Amino acid sequence: MGYDISDYRKIDPRYGDLNDWDALRDACHERGMKLVMDLVVNHSSDKHAWFTESRADKTNSKRDYYYWHPGKVNDKGERVPPNNWRSRFGLGSAWEWDEQSQEYYFHQFLKEQPDLNWTNPKLREEVYEMMRWWLDRGCDGFRMDVINFIAKAPGWPDAPINDPDQPFQAPGNLAWNRPEVHPFLQEMHEKVLKDYDAFCVGEAPGKEGPESFAVYSRPENNELQMVFNFHTQYFDRAVYEKKWNKDWKLSKLKQIFTQWHTELPAYGGWMANYLENHDQPRMVTRVGSELPEWRAKSAKLNALFHTSLTGTIFVFQGQEIGQVNLPREWPEEEYKDVSSVQRLAAERAWCDANGITGEAKDAHIAKVRTDLREAGRDNGRTPMQWDATKYAGFSKAKPWMRVVDDYPQWNVASQRADPDSVWYFYQKLLALRKEYLALVYGTFVPLDEESEENYSYIRHDEHTGEKLLVLLNLGHGTTITVDPKAWGEDVSKARLLVSNDGAKVGSGIDGPITLDNWAGRVYVLEEAKRVPN
Repeated sequence: MGYDISDYRKIDPRYGDLNDWDALRDACHERGMKLVMDLVVNHSSDKHAWFTESRADKTNSKRDYYYWHPGKVNDKGERVPPNNWRSRFGLGSAWEWDEQSQEYYFHQFLKEQPDLNWTNPKLREEVYEMMRWWLDRGCDGFRMDVINFIAKAPGWPDAPINDPDQPFQAPGNLAWNRPEVHPFLQEMHEKVLKDYDAFCVGEAPGKEGPESFAVYSRPENNELQMVFNFHTQYFDRAVYEKKWNKDWKLSKLKQIFTQWHTELPAYGGWMANYLENHDQPRMVTRVGSELPEWRAKSAKLNALFHTSLTGTIFVFQGQEIGQVNLPREWPEEEYKDVSSVQRLAAERAWCDANGITGEAKDAHIAKVRTDLREAGRDNGRTPMQWDATKYAGFSKAKPWMRVVDDYPQWNVASQRADPDSVWYFYQKLLALRKEYLALVYGTFVPLDEESEENYSYIRHDEHTGEKLLVLLNLGHGTTITVDPKAWGEDVSKARLLVSNDGAKVGSGIDGPITLDNWAGRVYVLEEAKRVPN
């Protein structure tokens, strides 16, 4: 799926070749756009020449490009993996026995994706040379896949047992977000990035708080411009990241977003601001309504939420037209993501191993399928819905994943023809964000924090005096009343900038405000008094 690279200097032939990449680069640059590449260097493919050489024999010069270990012997005299770390996919070990070299190799993801050994300076120089090769070719930067996974705890200690029903455990910060990552990134900056005008954002899962993640994007650290953390995606999850909690509370969403949008900037970090991506379900399904009468409005409410948050905005394909999750009635065969397939297989194996059969097994798998429909990665990976033609204009051939059935009505072409569409609303909000810089750089001040009905906050640029009020009815489809004056806000000069409920632009606030289902508004309370430096 694009994350096990067998040659870092070629394009997968299913997608073309380097000539096609050059044409894409030129077309982007002619339009004033930038082309950023995915950099996957926590692991490679097991088909990569480095790994082929590494497994050839223990004296090969590439042997230490990967992590190899003879394993241990348990009390029964059986050979077992070096530790109890679990793979990120499925429930099995993160170690794979290799018959050819008679040792285990380490893989945090699939066994076809062996982890690269970043403690080896020769390996690091290979990576840096490859990065320079792409930047010299005209690449404008990198999105760095799981970049905070590139360091592992020395000695391979066992992970704490947090899941006693399973033999293998999630390694947590024994394998993710370790302090040793930062010297590697600083070296990368010194040997590569400082010589280019390159945009770099890192993908950085982990459980630690904002202070730990701010380190990556502090300018004085010379690492990255920003990183994607996953914390804001956990508001509707139970136990772990891919289990859905249908009883999630708005207060939890608010607590998570408020923490990150207040604390990360306070620690000197810069926010990579996203609601959807290729690993997450659609926000209209999560925080909104798929019902025809509310879908567009709730998609616009999510747009108001997204564009009024701190930092750099990342809009995911389909988000700007209100795409939704896979239909609930779709069969299991439509789920193609490897983590979905492996989880279903692992859960069935767990049932078999524990004697769970018949209706009890069916009920267990039904819950897993509900998790996948509400929280799985397939939801963000269905084809982009461009128009109402066959396969939604995504391709002329049948796509690898099925197009969601609503594409004849929900597509880019139809929305570009409708000035009241979600697509045009995003266009309006992005323009507003460029006009009112408090939405980008201002401090984030939460209001009415305990409410389970609204998410309201101030965006205040202390340098210019610009102050905006954001009011969002996220109360799960009910009409609510909010009163900013009762929260202590001076609304005497309030002026409505934008809304999704038909309120008159330019109108003020003269008392409590009624927000109907999925309504949101942004008011300016104070205009900028001076131009920012």
